[in-house]
Amino acid sequence: TPLLKSDRIIVTPHLGASTLEAQEQVSLDVAEQLIDVLAGRPAKYAVNAPFVKPEALPILAPYADVAHTVGRIATQLSEGQLESVEIEYSGEIAQYDTLVLKAGVVQGLLSPISEERVNVVNAALIAEHRGMRIHEQKTSLSTAYRSLLTVVLNTSQGPKRIAGTSVLDRPILVAVDDYRVDTPIGEGFILFVENKDQPGLVGR
Repeated sequence: TPLLKSDRIIVTPHLGASTLEAQEQVSLDVAEQLIDVLAGRPAKYAVNAPFVKPEALPILAPYADVAHTVGRIATQLSEGQLESVEIEYSGEIAQYDTLVLKAGVVQGLLSPISEERVNVVNAALIAEHRGMRIHEQKTSLSTAYRSLLTVVLNTSQGPKRIAGTSVLDRPILVAVDDYRVDTPIGEGFILFVENKDQPGLVGR
């Protein structure tokens, strides 16, 4: 390159991180990210993970858990061969880049059924290799919640719709198909039972 031969240009290696101040700041960043990850929050600068702008992090971070949880429940309640996936972002979260939420949904969908270890870094690649058809839709309107994340799995046995939101940074399941629920998701198990609406069935 002629730039290297010019007497008016000095070429140096990348030295931006070689100052004492930079080394100290890197150490602080690493420690803060470790604390975030151990507390269940996403790391801000994970290598190859979907990037979340700092101003969007307070809004999207709680919904990373929602995305993963809704995906896991959708997979476990669905039957038949998967044909396509629909993800709808409603309300405040729809105003931001939702790539990290999409990765969380895919991770939740595949983790219970995949022999591979699925995470937000490799989720998109694994979904692509499996030929998953994923459609996303955003709407700024959310009737009952500040933000809502809905996943619809279309299978050979019909669609399965799961919706969730976040309340006080905790994932809440709010819809299973046409049924409205209000179920905090944490440790333990959830039992879903469908029955005819007539007296005596629950007791029996």
